[in-house]
Amino acid sequence: MRVRFLRDRDFTPPENRMVTYAYKKGTEETVKRAWGEEMKTDGDCEEIDPPRRATSEKAAD
Repeated sequence: MRVRFLRDRDFTPPENRMVTYAYKKGTEETVKRAWGEEMKTDGDCEEIDPPRRATSEKAAD
């Protein structure tokens, strides 16, 4: 899940309480869907479309 953070957020995943991730306002990151849904519910981020992948300019022969 690709998200953009609307405010600074420290997140400790429930499956590993020994780790804390610090996200800054305006940062766009890919996060686990469960984490993103939780932070979205809290109003800390919004889901965005992933960036387009670069395409090759060479034609396939």
